[in-house]
Amino acid sequence: MPELNVSEPDGLLYIVTDSHLDENIAPAAEFSEMLAHLENPHTVVFLGDLFIIWLAPPKFWTDMHRKVMSGFQGLKDKGCNVVFIAGNRDMLLPVTFNERWQKRLPFTHLIYNDWYLNWGQKRYGFIHGDTINYNDRQYLRWKALTHNRAFEALFRIMPAQVARWIAERLEAMLVETNKEFKIHFPEKEMQEFAASVLPEVDQYFVGHFHLDRLIEADGCSSVLRVVPDWLSQRTVVRVREQGEIEVFRFQNGILNNVQ
Repeated sequence: MPELNVSEPDGLLYIVTDSHLDENIAPAAEFSEMLAHLENPHTVVFLGDLFIIWLAPPKFWTDMHRKVMSGFQGLKDKGCNVVFIAGNRDMLLPVTFNERWQKRLPFTHLIYNDWYLNWGQKRYGFIHGDTINYNDRQYLRWKALTHNRAFEALFRIMPAQVARWIAERLEAMLVETNKEFKIHFPEKEMQEFAASVLPEVDQYFVGHFHLDRLIEADGCSSVLRVVPDWLSQRTVVRVREQGEIEVFRFQNGILNNVQ
């Protein structure tokens, strides 16, 4: 079980998810500006779906990708933990986050499923969340296809422009599939997931759903939080050293406390 132990936090924990960055609705420059404005960051956890579609090897990057990677690198250079939890729109990530890839990607931790953080006296869990709805079988088949090794090996040898074009077409296809599952929040499946993970943590953070929801489970004092997205709400969740949780929105270059 991948986890990080921070016995005595001397800074703040930040959680951001689902930015779906592009050059129009969610500009990379604004996201990078937010990263530079984080106060006293100790650990930053990104819960996946960084760009509208992202092919991780640097050969596929554009100026937009490089700008955001530079923002994460700035945090890493300050000694901040930069934890990236892969989402469904993050493709061609390495199977093993070895030394070679640690030099290419600006993260201290690269996570493919769930991850845990022991933060002082608190224990937190994190996941992107796209596989929680096990009844969305069409989506799960799509993910299995686009994230298998044969598919990724083919992409890696393509010219960068061709690979990006195909990835954009795949993203457009994904947007049009299974709209009935995307409209309705999977209450039953999320409740089952909460019941399975909450006994082990003080709080569990989930991305993917672009909502702000708190979910409890019978017999547990802990809470599952669906983290609101950056794409439509410009949301940043902040956790203090003792576990107090605050929600901010980034507006006009300022993080404003909204909760």
